[in-house]
Amino acid sequence: MEQALRDAVRRIFTTLKITFPAWYEKHYGDERAEKLARRVWRETISDLNDEVVDRGLHRMVKECKFPPAPSDFLELCKRVDDMPSVQDAWWEALSGKYTHEAVRIAAEQTGTFDLRAATGKEKALYQQFERNYAIVLRRAENAQPLDGKINRGIEHDSGMKAQLAKSHQEARDLIAAQNIPTDGKQARALLLAKLGIRRTAQ
Repeated sequence: MEQALRDAVRRIFTTLKITFPAWYEKHYGDERAEKLARRVWRETISDLNDEVVDRGLHRMVKECKFPPAPSDFLELCKRVDDMPSVQDAWWEALSGKYTHEAVRIAAEQTGTFDLRAATGKEKALYQQFERNYAIVLRRAENAQPLDGKINRGIEHDSGMKAQLAKSHQEARDLIAAQNIPTDGKQARALLLAKLGIRRTAQ
């Protein structure tokens, strides 16, 4: 992991030096300046994999007239082209006609049956699709496989509160069955009695 990050920073600086030689010499020509800059770039790309970094480098060479700042380079890396906006993706999901694989996957994770039966005004269904589409987009940004199960959000888990309530009730029943006092004074008195300690009133 550490070596991969070092290699990625090296590729970035090599590309900057080749693509913008005069700028590089002016800003990073000094050894100390280059060392400090490498630290900044390293921190910026620490969460990116090789494929995402190379995507950013490719775009930098093709699109940038001037060297990008680390934060701008991050945007080049994470930008995903040809992806519909969430609103366009929503209408595609409702119609069942997808212009991108990401829309199809988000629709399937949301539920194609519910989407086909929808009118487009269902707020909860839209929010669920929006969340799923955002997750698939994030996978695309990070050059990860787009498909794969998406866990449902806690807000959609209608059974969670009921399960918690059931667990609390079972705990209360167990306490009652074992005659464990719930009052602090009673619990203290029981503990002292079990330990054989007698306290007399002062």
